[in-house]
Amino acid sequence: MVQFDDILKYLLGEFGTYQIRIFLLVAMIPIPVSYFTMLPVFFFATTDSWCKVSNVDELSQSVCLTNFTTADCKALVKEITIPTETSNLGCGEVTTFSRCQRYVFNLSEFISYTPGSDITFHQNATKVSCDQGWEYDRSKYTSTVIDQFDLVCDDSYKTALAKSCYMAGVLVGSVLYGIIADRFGRIKALVVGVVIATLAGTVEAFAPSFAVFAFCRFLVAVNGFGVYIVGFVIVTEFVGPSKRTLCGMVYTMYWSIGYMLLPLFAYFIRTWWVLQLVLTIPFILFVSYWWIVPESPRWLLSVGKSKEALKIISKMAKVNKVTLPEDIFSDSWKPVNKDDVTEKSDDEERQRKFLLLDMFKLPNMRKKTIILAYVWIANTLVYYGLSFSTSSLGGDDFINCFIAGAVEIPAYAMGIFIPDWRVLGRRGSLIVTMVIGGIACIAASFVPPCGDYIWIGVTVTMISKFCITCSFGIVYVYTAELFPTPVRSMAVGISSMFARIGGIIAPQLLLMATLWENLPALVFGVSAIVAGLLIIPLPETRGKQLPETIEEGERFGKIVGNGRPKSGQIYKVEDAGIEDVRMNAI
Repeated sequence: MVQFDDILKYLLGEFGTYQIRIFLLVAMIPIPVSYFTMLPVFFFATTDSWCKVSNVDELSQSVCLTNFTTADCKALVKEITIPTETSNLGCGEVTTFSRCQRYVFNLSEFISYTPGSDITFHQNATKVSCDQGWEYDRSKYTSTVIDQFDLVCDDSYKTALAKSCYMAGVLVGSVLYGIIADRFGRIKALVVGVVIATLAGTVEAFAPSFAVFAFCRFLVAVNGFGVYIVGFVIVTEFVGPSKRTLCGMVYTMYWSIGYMLLPLFAYFIRTWWVLQLVLTIPFILFVSYWWIVPESPRWLLSVGKSKEALKIISKMAKVNKVTLPEDIFSDSWKPVNKDDVTEKSDDEERQRKFLLLDMFKLPNMRKKTIILAYVWIANTLVYYGLSFSTSSLGGDDFINCFIAGAVEIPAYAMGIFIPDWRVLGRRGSLIVTMVIGGIACIAASFVPPCGDYIWIGVTVTMISKFCITCSFGIVYVYTAELFPTPVRSMAVGISSMFARIGGIIAPQLLLMATLWENLPALVFGVSAIVAGLLIIPLPETRGKQLPETIEEGERFGKIVGNGRPKSGQIYKVEDAGIEDVRMNAI
């Protein structure tokens, strides 16, 4: 029976008018999903906080002059009741008010206080933790999740916990919706995910406790990212092999567009739960795709629904202005191509049954699997570590977030082209981007986030973000080409699952800043550099014949007697054979 790729290649066209329409519709999905993922930049933005003190009104009456403004009076009361701390970020010593302590005082001590005189009582005053709650600086944000649930001091770790819950949901959604989409169809999975993600996001805005908030974040990630994955599958299944990688990369660029739009919404909406609703509720509009976007003909053929597939193929042909043969599912119209003629031996049939364990049985395959697992973990670790920390770079949160999204578009574009450069190839491109990204990350950690240094720190950080984002596109292609056909899809899927581990860990590593401000960026940078260096012993895949069997996969890149890696013969690779690319998503 003829394959759907043959129908696209020889009859419908690999990327005709019909496919362009489908692409433009489905490519809208990454925009809101990027909102959901990057909202913590503003939900957990760093703002000033200090202990709440009782009897503030009475204290104000005792210490404030009659001609004091409200702001002057609040500042004086704060100076009396809150201890100060001295820190040095690299631009000289800075005195700030303590976030987690207050002075114990008796209101009667201030009954005879003369306004304007020196404040000396707290030199020997007792300090206690914030036992009466906190006050927050609302000059930039009217409300954040931090002040909603008092995620400061002893509970500050919960901000990282909420981010990790979301990334755990990404992991679950990547696996779960792959199964659902394969079992029930792409469009059904998409609509179910849209409905559940919208409901969970709406409940999240009204969460009565942090536990409910974190659980809703998890559900939004499972279903929202599941929709993203299904959208990616739809996009790649409607186009031919030679256009699949390009469409996949452009699809992820729409993620960056959403990333860039997020700070625009956040700038005008400074209340977190209103921002959550504004960005979540429109997601329900994707339910309309039930009537607008057809089911994937590739999936319909795979489950034996050829009549339904034929209806969609006929419509595609009409829009693309091509004529179909009478018996489209026979091989009679297909041009003879010697590369399509293969003999299925018993050994080849057995290769279809290989499992994950087989990727670890043979030494060379095991080496490649372990190295790439670490590379994927390091890649997402640095990506999300940089993304979630943009509000701590200094300068304007909104501009920093916009730039962080903007650098991804040229980064993805470069990820399409530089792997084909003869000088670098797949392996060289991945090494260069990972190492330069790591070095830039380390360099940024030593730039003070204050004064005239802010723009330098932001620039160096964005260089790191650019390189890491670029490497994301490269590592998918490289992983797919490095492994043999029987386990190629499995290798990409499992590698992407390892990547989610990096996303889960990244928020926790950001907590290390409490020990030393530079430590998280140093860890991210070193991780990226180590990943780049580990790739060196792996073989180049550009222009090489891809391994078709497990045996060929074991020989591919293996060191032989002359000390050189053994690869295949050179030929032009038009398609890496990535049939299952549903995991290709940040």
